[in-house]
Amino acid sequence: MPPKGKGKKGKGKGKGNGDSKKTKSTVPNPTPHLYFPKEIICKILSRLPVKTLLRFSCVCKQWRNLISKPNFIADHFRHSSSLQHSGSSLLIGSRHHKSNNHILSLYKPPEPVVDLENNPYPCFFPNMYIVGPCNGIACLFNPPWGDVITLWNPAMRQSRMVELSEREPIQGVHGWVSVGLAFDSKENEMLILRIFCVGLTSPVPNHVEMFSTKSLKWKELKNDMVFSIVEYTCNVIVKGVPYWLVCMIDKFGARAVCVRFDVGKKVFEKLPWLGRCKQHQHLVDLEDSLCMLDCSHKDNCHIDVWVMNDEDGWSKKCTVGPLLGFDRIEGCLRNGDIVARNENGVIFLCDPITSSVKAKFSLDNSKNDSNVIVDYSESLFLIRGMLPVKKQNAQDNLARKKLTRQLLYTLQCGACVKRISDVRHGASRMKIHKRSRAWK
Repeated sequence: MPPKGKGKKGKGKGKGNGDSKKTKSTVPNPTPHLYFPKEIICKILSRLPVKTLLRFSCVCKQWRNLISKPNFIADHFRHSSSLQHSGSSLLIGSRHHKSNNHILSLYKPPEPVVDLENNPYPCFFPNMYIVGPCNGIACLFNPPWGDVITLWNPAMRQSRMVELSEREPIQGVHGWVSVGLAFDSKENEMLILRIFCVGLTSPVPNHVEMFSTKSLKWKELKNDMVFSIVEYTCNVIVKGVPYWLVCMIDKFGARAVCVRFDVGKKVFEKLPWLGRCKQHQHLVDLEDSLCMLDCSHKDNCHIDVWVMNDEDGWSKKCTVGPLLGFDRIEGCLRNGDIVARNENGVIFLCDPITSSVKAKFSLDNSKNDSNVIVDYSESLFLIRGMLPVKKQNAQDNLARKKLTRQLLYTLQCGACVKRISDVRHGASRMKIHKRSRAWK
């Protein structure tokens, strides 16, 4: 009897024996040259839209950690911002002509459709102003005292409300609050500025307080400058630095001055202003430089473009025009496109060189003169405490119904009290009249 494993079957299974062949795997072993280096992956991902990156963050843990790093977020925003030189995305705020609700939307030229966004700002507040966007973050607030401040990232669809400080305006000194937004790239934080504005002839300096998204606290800033601000918001933000057009009084009288906030030193600096200009001016961000559009209502077809240099001051860059067929010039985008509007409310994006229309769109169901149009660059930047923005129509309608019911109840109670008082007053008058007749 042959030993176990020594028969023909054993020979077939033996190493190198028999007619059977060993099946080799067709899948090659992973080798280092089949993978992209980490630097190449970073460069590819940093050029993708935010919506795509949010999906890619679920691919693997390494990608999720990479997308959430501050350096990657900064690189992605630089690429997103550089794309505006070829075509800008627009953030538009308006009011509904019937419900008077606040409407926020995004528009990417030359697409014909304007995408509506979920509004993080409570619709039952009467007013909503937009500051920014700055580093992809927009600041929404309620004038005149800059309350109900909401920080919002439209691309990430997340927002956070900011609790106000205990500082209150001084009656007879402060007339309103002007809000500005800044970004400190060294500290990687957003800054909210609230300037308690004084009158033109006030000797008291403006009180300034600053909110940091890193510490989530307000603090007072030292300010010795006395200037009068007319607008509720800063006029423009260039590379994370806010600018205001203010009025100051000196020995030569009242004059217009441009004021900016130095993000590093946390102080205000004043810049010279044009000695002679037309009736209508717009401070704009043109190719990451502070510029001013100078035009008048009588001559909207020609616009003088001035650029600011810290060493040489203001210098005239060019004259744009003629721009015909428009009722009003709204401003200018970072890539140089002029934003104009005709009498029917249609908004046009015009090429300043060829004076041709690149895109046009209209906002349905919006009030006239209620549109705010600003540049928008996507960003992955988030602030601690931000939450996803949900559809608040039902919540706002419910809150509005409660407020309306309370108001109607108050009015009805007031009317009832008035009727009761009128009835009692009438009854007392009848009694007096009857008594007087009985005495006669």
